[in-house]
Amino acid sequence: MDRLPFKVFLDTNVLLDVLCAPRRPASEASLTIFQAIRSGLFEGMLTVQSIVDASYILSREEPSGPEAFKRRILSMLNYINVESVSAFDVRDAIRYGGPDFEDAVQFACADAAGCDAIITSDRKFRHQREGSESGILFFSPEAFVARMTADPSPE
Repeated sequence: MDRLPFKVFLDTNVLLDVLCAPRRPASEASLTIFQAIRSGLFEGMLTVQSIVDASYILSREEPSGPEAFKRRILSMLNYINVESVSAFDVRDAIRYGGPDFEDAVQFACADAAGCDAIITSDRKFRHQREGSESGILFFSPEAFVARMTADPSPE
């Protein structure tokens, strides 16, 4: 299978933006990103952990909606890669350090999967790259959409 030219890792908060739209500030941008992935403009990746965390968070906010959550996740599985967290990812996360272990694990997964960028609303997530030699770029959903829709032609 040929690799798409750009692979993005979607943090849990981006998944929540889509699942909770339009209640979250970055929902519109995150929905645009998911639509671009679905249309094949680039490859998207989530971890199983993000899905589990989103399920837990949403069950506390919307206890009546587990079936709707499951249907939406099943639909996403048609166009987004979902990767497991491995023992190697956990070891790398410990080696990277950083203030938030969950962010470090997510970063390690993105790095191991060869992602070009991480899309997250979590500003402190960017500190996770400090223990790595990775060239992964970090974007907020809004910044990624702005870059994605920018006119590449010179003026």
